[in-house]
Amino acid sequence: MEERGGTVSGARDRHRFGLEVDVATDPASGVEPGEWDLGELMAAIRSGVARPRRVIRGRVTDEEHDLLSDTLRGWADDLDVALQTHWASSAAREAVLKPPPGAPRPSLETLVELQALAAQVRRVAARLGGERL
Repeated sequence: MEERGGTVSGARDRHRFGLEVDVATDPASGVEPGEWDLGELMAAIRSGVARPRRVIRGRVTDEEHDLLSDTLRGWADDLDVALQTHWASSAAREAVLKPPPGAPRPSLETLVELQALAAQVRRVAARLGGERL
């Protein structure tokens, strides 16, 4: 690896993203698409059995490798971001962030419940982290 301007050329970062695919149904295959490993997914895409549709934005959870505490902490972070947006849009009629007219919006009661849920999830995540889970 070669360093250029403070960055290392050839360095690699790991990224996660979700991929939605259309899959031709094949009852004889025996393996459900949700159970494919990377090699099976790549083979299905190359053969045309699976066709990528879109990249899914948002949190990707690896149930086999992620600590439960990290997963819960991430969900609480996601709730906080959504709550900030909804609180900002409901703060005043002249708010910078406004939902389109007629768009569904959570009630204030629901926002308060979601805020309490995020706090509870953080407490459970902290307890699980202390248990190394």
